[in-house]
Amino acid sequence: MKPIFKRAVIAGVGLIGGSLAIAGKKAGIFETVVGLGRTKATLNRALALGIADEISSDMEQALKGADFFFIATPVESIISLCIKAVPFMEKGCVVTDGGSVKGKIVRELDAALPSYIKFVGGHPVAGTEKSGPDSAFATLYENRYTILTPTETTDPTALNRVTKMWEAVGSKTVTMSPDEHDEALAVISHLPHLAAYALVETLGKTDRNGEIKKFVAGGFKDITRIAASHPEMWRDIFEMNKGEVLRSVTNFEASMAGFKKDIENDDFGSLLKKLENAKNLRLAIENQ
Repeated sequence: MKPIFKRAVIAGVGLIGGSLAIAGKKAGIFETVVGLGRTKATLNRALALGIADEISSDMEQALKGADFFFIATPVESIISLCIKAVPFMEKGCVVTDGGSVKGKIVRELDAALPSYIKFVGGHPVAGTEKSGPDSAFATLYENRYTILTPTETTDPTALNRVTKMWEAVGSKTVTMSPDEHDEALAVISHLPHLAAYALVETLGKTDRNGEIKKFVAGGFKDITRIAASHPEMWRDIFEMNKGEVLRSVTNFEASMAGFKKDIENDDFGSLLKKLENAKNLRLAIENQ
């Protein structure tokens, strides 16, 4: 495939950034991939694994001649890192990110970036509970969605190039407003992570002597797998998308209260209807 970008700089060469680098090189859409980061050991590992062709901790050096900049760092650092990079970015450089919260990031970068920097807000809805360069793999984005959040100031050509890039690595792209994105992700991603952490915390409170843990089987492990994710990263997501997360928690609490009430009142007919409705919705999601 003809390269979409000649010099692609990726800040954060872990699961998200590293997987894009591997998949992009495999698809031929990047001529050169430059890994940018602060930790020498992580950068060296990315180079050793073939994720990056070059590595640098120097932003000016990394961005010289770059026509693409992907920021795959934790959400709380995306805005400041991008603004810090402005003096070193070439005119016309296309910038996008992988943050799972979009409202604040898009609003602040749309306001702060000069017109010659072509920013497109984005979020590849893919991932695992693992992190670091060793967790990256080429097929992470295949048959997964990437949500792009253009605004009226987004450059159409940049949006088209970013769309083609994600599609080239196997992703299906959709567009939403930043606020629509944050509302949706609070329900399908942020709340489930919070619930998984809460379930594990509940086990910890119940298992006073460490006896119950040895009986934990597949169901509990499956539903709480994501509680092994990076705690600091999720703390920052919950903080940045606080309003939508709290709305989702309120709805979840209402559902749990309904289940609790049915059990308290021995209304197991009502409980069965709720369980059947949830099962049918789950099957419909599976069959999409």
